[in-house]
Amino acid sequence: MSQRPTRDKLLDGAAAEITARGTLDISLADIAARAGVNSALVKYYFGSKTGLLVALARRDAARALVEMEQLLRKPIPAPEKMRLHLRGIMEAYRRSPYLNRLLHALLGGPDAEAAAEMQAHLVQPVMACQLRILEEGWRARDFREVDPLIFYLCVIGACDQFMQTETMLNLADRGIGLRQFQDRYIEHVVGMVLASLAPGPAGAEVLRG
Repeated sequence: MSQRPTRDKLLDGAAAEITARGTLDISLADIAARAGVNSALVKYYFGSKTGLLVALARRDAARALVEMEQLLRKPIPAPEKMRLHLRGIMEAYRRSPYLNRLLHALLGGPDAEAAAEMQAHLVQPVMACQLRILEEGWRARDFREVDPLIFYLCVIGACDQFMQTETMLNLADRGIGLRQFQDRYIEHVVGMVLASLAPGPAGAEVLRG
């Protein structure tokens, strides 16, 4: 049985270290120790810590992006596509609980190349997917017209808040498990977003609150 490639070990090590510490403020030595390899190999495979974080973000988002492309090809109504799309995004955040802060750090960080790569390979594909589903809904008159950028920002904002569900659950002392609470959150957000897209006065009323 062949050993896993060193590159994958480093990505797994970074993911494990970030998850364990709850921060991106980790050293190359921390990552290498977690991966069980020499820290010099981080620079060999990724060029820098930022390069490794970019690769980690792309790896962890890859599954969601593949599922997104498959979803766009399905011959199903736009509301169902949007429901599956929204659930898929939040499930990606749940699979990689550090993905939220990782994307924010790379998009807003000093490395312009890393920010541009995140824009091109993660942000723009998600925005394009949402626009295609929205346009399908508009053509079929299943959705009211909304600003695609504002829609994207609202959805991502809900995903950002999704990563705070453990803190909110602890504060609320709801007496249920984290996954059950997250499931409820996902269903609520999906329902709220779809209701806001409903044609006619109903969708507008949801947006007015």
